[in-house]
Amino acid sequence: MTRILFVGDSWQGSSARSLREALALQPGVIVSDVAEDHFLPHYRGLPLRIANRLLRPLQVWELKSAILRAMRGFCPDGVVVYKGAGIGADLVEEIRCSGIPVINVFPDMSPHAHGHQLQEAMGCYDLVISSKPFHPQIWQSIYCYRNPCVCVPHGYDPGVHYWAGPSPSQAYDVALCSTWRPEYHRLMRSFADVLGDDRVSLAVAGSGWEAHRHQLPRHWQYVGSRTGQAYGEFLRSAKIAIAPVTREVVIRGVRQPGDEDTTRTYELAAAHCFFLHQRTDYVATVYDEQNEVPLWGDATELANLVRRWLPDEAGRQSMAARAHARAVPAYSIPQRAESVLRHIEQLIKARKASTVDQ
Repeated sequence: MTRILFVGDSWQGSSARSLREALALQPGVIVSDVAEDHFLPHYRGLPLRIANRLLRPLQVWELKSAILRAMRGFCPDGVVVYKGAGIGADLVEEIRCSGIPVINVFPDMSPHAHGHQLQEAMGCYDLVISSKPFHPQIWQSIYCYRNPCVCVPHGYDPGVHYWAGPSPSQAYDVALCSTWRPEYHRLMRSFADVLGDDRVSLAVAGSGWEAHRHQLPRHWQYVGSRTGQAYGEFLRSAKIAIAPVTREVVIRGVRQPGDEDTTRTYELAAAHCFFLHQRTDYVATVYDEQNEVPLWGDATELANLVRRWLPDEAGRQSMAARAHARAVPAYSIPQRAESVLRHIEQLIKARKASTVDQ
């Protein structure tokens, strides 16, 4: 049996929870966990955010104490940290010095984009399993880490994002669900200018958009955040879903590579949505552009695809069905968990063998 202590968020719909549950279902695996979000809460209101910042050192200390207690009681073969926003290099080194390997599952664009603590800690893990296909090649050259990095791509959670068939009705022509970002804002403004058609109904979900709606078409609808099942239900309510990616990130004035894919790359197909995905070299290997998921490179191409596909209901349904067949179950988190587990068990086995040799 392989005993894994898993540290990550526990809220329904989070990628951390989905992976933790998928690992627990693997044969020969026992998983115990520490819910990081129970110790490091996130608030939106300004007063609580200020208070949270003041309390952060105590929260991090409590999280560290909880992890060490869990280790003493559970005696894991390995510790898996999902991203680890509150995990410092000192804790990673302390666990490693006890003889237990520590693995980070990293889901984001850059390990330098989330503060100095995470950036420093990332180089201390025995292994980083990144969801980004470009990370292993640039792990040393761009990020200057010496520890090994492998890639296991994102996936969808069958319990959250899967629907067996298409939605029987769509309330919107086009939908986007994403947290507001400057690059997404520029995309949607350009898209609106090129499309120039107020007869196309469009809905936007995700935090941050309300504050910028005055800069976008008045007839667009803004529905706030959507997570878990509500995320999929919202996207299924549109004839066309838009899937952008952030192609680069600027960190302290330095440009670094951005996304090739995101979780929605797989979640939209599992939810039986017809979607238009931003073109990347990697996504072109994930789906067939002609038969499964049309790809676009800029706002003009996106608007042209919306015009092309909006009146073609039969074509959209056929494309969505083929993308669904491609993704299910191959791109599911349980399938990804098998690959994650292989990397973890190889590391544990190698660590035990080296200990015996010594």
